[in-house]
Amino acid sequence: FRLRSLEGDMELSQVLLEAQSANTNIRNEGEQKLKQLENANLAQFFLSLVKELGNERAEMNCRHLAGLYLKNLISGRESATSYEKRERWQNFIDENAREEIKKLSLLALSSPTAPHAAAQFVSKLGAIELALNRWPELLDHLIQTIQTEHTTDATKTLIFETLGYLCDEMDESSISKENTNKILTAIVGGLQEDMANPIRFAAGTALLNSLVFARHNFQVEAERNIIMQHICGATKSNYAQLRAVAFESLARIASLYYEQLPPYMNVIFELTISSIKSDTDDVAMMAIEFWSTLCEEEIELMDDQEEASYKCVHYVQQAAAHILDVILQTLNRQDEHGDADAWNIASAGAVCLSLIAQAIRDHIVAPVLIYVEKNILAQDWRNREAALMAFGQILDGPKQDALMNPVEKALPLFIQSLNDAHLLVKDTAAWTIARICEFFAHLLPAQLLQMLCESLLAVLQDTARVAAQACYAVHNLAMNCENADQQQTTNKLSQFFQPLLTQLLAATERVDFHEHNLRGQAYEAVNMLIQNHALDSRPIVLEVLKHILQKLHQSFSTQILSQSDRDERDQLQGMLCSVIQVIIRGVTPKEIFQYADHIVMLVLQVLKNNNPLASEEAFLAIGALATSIEKDFDKYMQNFAQFLIHGLKNYADWQVCNAAVGTTGDLCRALEVNFQPYCDSIVQCLLEDLQNPELNRQVKPNILSCFGDIALAINGHFTKYLDVTLQMLEQAGMTEVPIDDEEMIEYLNVLREGILEAYTGIVQGLKDGKQIQLLININSPAIPKIFHFLERIARDVNDHPNSVDDSILEHAIGLIGDLADITPRGPASDLFKSSCCLVLLRTKKDTQIFEYAKSKIDVNHI
Repeated sequence: FRLRSLEGDMELSQVLLEAQSANTNIRNEGEQKLKQLENANLAQFFLSLVKELGNERAEMNCRHLAGLYLKNLISGRESATSYEKRERWQNFIDENAREEIKKLSLLALSSPTAPHAAAQFVSKLGAIELALNRWPELLDHLIQTIQTEHTTDATKTLIFETLGYLCDEMDESSISKENTNKILTAIVGGLQEDMANPIRFAAGTALLNSLVFARHNFQVEAERNIIMQHICGATKSNYAQLRAVAFESLARIASLYYEQLPPYMNVIFELTISSIKSDTDDVAMMAIEFWSTLCEEEIELMDDQEEASYKCVHYVQQAAAHILDVILQTLNRQDEHGDADAWNIASAGAVCLSLIAQAIRDHIVAPVLIYVEKNILAQDWRNREAALMAFGQILDGPKQDALMNPVEKALPLFIQSLNDAHLLVKDTAAWTIARICEFFAHLLPAQLLQMLCESLLAVLQDTARVAAQACYAVHNLAMNCENADQQQTTNKLSQFFQPLLTQLLAATERVDFHEHNLRGQAYEAVNMLIQNHALDSRPIVLEVLKHILQKLHQSFSTQILSQSDRDERDQLQGMLCSVIQVIIRGVTPKEIFQYADHIVMLVLQVLKNNNPLASEEAFLAIGALATSIEKDFDKYMQNFAQFLIHGLKNYADWQVCNAAVGTTGDLCRALEVNFQPYCDSIVQCLLEDLQNPELNRQVKPNILSCFGDIALAINGHFTKYLDVTLQMLEQAGMTEVPIDDEEMIEYLNVLREGILEAYTGIVQGLKDGKQIQLLININSPAIPKIFHFLERIARDVNDHPNSVDDSILEHAIGLIGDLADITPRGPASDLFKSSCCLVLLRTKKDTQIFEYAKSKIDVNHI
């Protein structure tokens, strides 16, 4: 078949190949042609691609590319993009075309030579259609194809892959109990020992992805036994990939069906211990994953004992004597030449050990200390490194009293290990010391603290890998001063403040600063030191500010010969702006005022470069400065406003847009009514942001809150924006999300908090500006609409109390008090006696916010 484009006839196969060409010009041209075909006739384009996918005479590469393009037509990496593409599939392709596409996709999947991309496309399409009850025959077709006698092993494997992808794509609510039974029956058939290993592996992967749907099956003993029998059997297969996915399935079951584990734990214990001891690393790591998952489940159950529907059985504690020994043995199976962040059996064992410490707490201390004492001075570097790793991993879990004495005794040895001949030992010694600083720095005696700081000064000059860990240690030391009085004359790090800062700043300029993120780690430690400095270190902080401003000035003269040079400069400028921000927030307005002109000049120059990372930090620095010097920032607004507008319009780099929104709020609080001349263009930008589907949704709650900041700043001048703002808030307030989607529930809470902050700011701003009549006018629907929004929150409090955050309740009750204060006695008084108010007020009874709201209601409406 041939397709017609703007340039005449062309083969789809050829265009697909062009779109994957290594030649940039050819690739761009091919992608453009495909986009033209997509835009010209979407349904025809789908049909042409699906025919290419099933065309056994076409090159395999072309068929694979057709499948990938089909998959990308109906899904995207971002959830918002996937939603838009699903909507397009449903609304812009007629029913006949959709049916033909589904029919052809199944034919392509059944082809003996079908590419893997066919499984990916059919699963994506199936997830969309099954959720809408529009492709009921799909599962029957897949299962019948598997069970047909003459189906090749290759096709069976591909069908199981499709089922696996499909289960991974679908929501638990999208698949019926009947269909779950069909899928599990087919999968169990694929796991039979007489099946070829690739089929068993594909079936095992499908089972892993389908476990989330099998809740009712796990409640039936006979069905549960069959599933567990086949999974446990698969752990003994001669095919390593199948063993690994079987152990991964056991880990998934530990998470999903913890309460169903008792009959199987003895068998699982034997299987996992044996695998960890003697299997290949990839399989053993999955066996370790079972115990890590079990730990996580038991930690959560112990933390939420009152809310949990079943009790913690403490499997990990019961097995600790055996499992600890096996896990500790994995720590000396390091990959000497691997990357520092590589995932291997030693790192899997280390993470598991950390989780065991949190699960069994004080019980882990004695056996691990025996292991550490035995190995810390061993001849073999692997044993020394393992001992250090073991100690570092158990610091979070046991009570501090149980570890304080071991820490004091071991720390000198660990400091000595910083000079070990082997790099990995030094690296882990520095990391373990950093962990000690995180949990015990505030308890260390002065002599040990001095020894520690002096050793860190030396280690900051070691290799980049070890120096980066030393930066982490300094960061944690400084963080332990976080809760101290910011105005105290001195603190425990004051005597080390200048030498530590000097070495950290020197580390940022080393030739190897790019290795192991040394420069980034050093600047983070600098920021934490400055953030928590005492008054006797203030002159040093101001000297550092001069140094940082000089470095930022010099960065604009950096020679740029490549994109790498540009990226490096932009990254540095972002880090320098971050330090400037921290210093501004850590010193007084009087101290920072003399540097304000220089700071603004340099930061605006950073914004001119329009780099996302640097721009985000630049906006935060400007916000900090405005917060500090308040109305004195007004003289910079004329020059800064254009950059703020540009940031607010930066939809592609949402973090920059978000930072610009935050800076807008800072400016409102700093300038108050002086911000009014800039509001027309800024409000317009904010409204456009809310309406732009391409802008990341995380920014939108902050934008809503920003309207409250603007209203508070300009008071009565906000009336010109009132109608459009209230309309926008009403629309946002109608947002609903699935009650079983934790991520979306969290987003809804943040969104509602932004709406409540906006309403509160508007009410208070109009009241201060003596324009409140616009809200409470008898003909205005504003107050009833606000209460309609509050009713939605109250409904969720009644129906799903755990889904509503405390901060939402506090903001809602505060808003009720503000509304009661401005609303005259009359018809509106009934709103304050409604069930909505009663439900919300009851959640915070006997709190200050409750007393405030109740007093306003009692005075004005009872």
